[in-house]
This record gives sequence, structure tokens and C-alpha cells, in this order.
Amino acid sequence: MTTPELHWPAAANTGIRLVPSGPRVSDDHARRAVADLQRFAVEAQDLVRETARIEAPADTAPVYVVDRTRWVRANVESMSALVPGPEEMTTTGMLAGAQVGAVLAWLATKVLGQFDVFAPASVAPEGRLLLVAPNIVQAEKKLGVDPTDFRLWVCLHEETHRVQFTAFPWLRDHLREQARTVVELTDTTAPGWQNLAGLIANRKDRQLSLLDLLPDTVDVRATIERVTAVMSLLEGHADVVMDRVGPRVIRSVGQIRARFEARRDGRIGLDRVIRRLLGMDVKLAQYRDGANFCRHVISAKDIDFLNLAFESAETVPTLAEIHEPRKWLTRMMSG
Repeated sequence: MTTPELHWPAAANTGIRLVPSGPRVSDDHARRAVADLQRFAVEAQDLVRETARIEAPADTAPVYVVDRTRWVRANVESMSALVPGPEEMTTTGMLAGAQVGAVLAWLATKVLGQFDVFAPASVAPEGRLLLVAPNIVQAEKKLGVDPTDFRLWVCLHEETHRVQFTAFPWLRDHLREQARTVVELTDTTAPGWQNLAGLIANRKDRQLSLLDLLPDTVDVRATIERVTAVMSLLEGHADVVMDRVGPRVIRSVGQIRARFEARRDGRIGLDRVIRRLLGMDVKLAQYRDGANFCRHVISAKDIDFLNLAFESAETVPTLAEIHEPRKWLTRMMSG
């Protein structure tokens, strides 16, 4: 594997320096939010298990309620474990690290929760679940929704990810392998990778995405397609599970979903440019395409049949099958 020219301490230092602290709330408000998230993360376990009909170990992947700075630190820690930087510090590596840190600082203001599948084995061998408290508090205020309902709703989605990866541990290794394949095939010293800030500031090509900076080869395209398919399944499944649980325990789930979807679609200006550049519009499509796939399969069969998709890399739907679920149903029923 070609070691990328990327200095991870520079990424951490830049990200921590640039990330804003979050919304201003009283100490009491902050304590209540953290306590709610810790409590709901536990409550969500039984709710998700009963709804998804997937058994997962309860205590293998720890849950952390974090601020934005800790989220940046955690992601640098995980990314550097996945893709170690060069031993010698270079100007190119420092610049690349600073660019990545700037991107992480921006992302740290948007992410509500994350199952950190690439966490170092010495820290969290089964992965770890991160709930970003300031972003959840900020989102519930902007959406004008009930804070208690919204916090549980977020925990249901993220707990579903914890269940997916702990019940089916092959998924972690699969995603690590795909990520490393992309790194092996990518020249991170190319000009586009070294000038992310310039690409954002320039904004001449509003259609540009970091995905466009990857080599246009058969191997890279196939890897991206596999990753997109499995992430569509994971994200769509989490959305479906959280909404199937919702009506039983969250009175305002319909309002939350409607306003949250409008928020996903409502980005304008520089925010939309950055999301496009980082490929986040692709992630939004994954939520919707994956959710449509899961709903179709559940409607045609049941949720137990859908769970067959998680058994191995071979049973995961292809990207074509995500878009046409009947093809996956036909393949699985004929197998």
C-alpha cells in the first residue's frame, strides 16, 4: 500500500483549532441533554432489537456523548489507524493534514451521531458509537421539535448502526477492506487533494465532488459501487427501523421526520457547495434509496427476510439491486 502524504497531528490540530464550540446553552440545559442521550442510548437497545429482530451483544461497542472537539479527535484517531501517515514530517504532509482537519472541523458542526467502525482495536475493537450533543441540541432547536422526542429518535438511528455492526462483525472488516482498497488506488498527493480549501473557496465548478478526484479505473469504480451499496443498506435500514419504532414511543415522530427531511433538502449557498464537494449528497441518496429498498422487501416478504441481507458480503444487495429490489428478492429466493 502506498502511504499517503498526510500528517495526522496537523489534521487534529487544525480541526480542533477551527471547530466552533456549538450553541450557547446553560450548564443545566447541557447536563440534561447529555443525561437524556446517555439514557436514551440504553433505552434504544431493546426497542431496536425488538423491531429489527436482530440480536446483538449489549456491551461490546461503547457509547460516548461527545462535543465537537472530541468528535474531531476521535475521527483523526480512527482515520490514522486505518491509514497511517508517513514517519517523516513533510511540508506536503502538513498541508494535506491541515486540509483534512479543516474538513473535519466543518463536518463536526453537522454530524448528529456516528458509529465509528474504524476505531482503533486498542480503543474500541468492536467500534464505538458517538453522539454529538451540541449538534443534536442545535438541530432540535432549528427544527422546532420536542427535544426529548428528537433525542430518542436520533438514538434509535445510531443504535441500529451499533446493532448492525456488532451482530454482523464481518461488516466492519468488509468496510475496512474497501476503504483500504480505495486508499491503495488513490494518489493523495495529486493537486486536487492538496487544495481542498481552494476548491471550496473558488466554487467555479459547483458539481465537483471529492469522488471525482479518485482515479477513474475499473477497480476504483467497482469499490465505490460496493461501498455505496452496503452504506445504502445500512443507512436505509437504520431510517426504517427508527421510524417503525417511533410511533410507539415518540408522539411527534411524523413531525420530526417531515422537518428533518426538509432540513436535508434545504441547504443553500456555500453549505450546499461543501456538501457536494464532500460527496454528502451521495450520502443523502443512500438514506432514501436504502430506505426504499428496505420498505419494498419488508412489504413483499417481511423484516426477517430483509435481515438475510446482513449475513455476508454475498447477500448484501448490489447497487443495481438497491435501485430494483425485486432483483435482490429474486436472487435470494432462487438461492
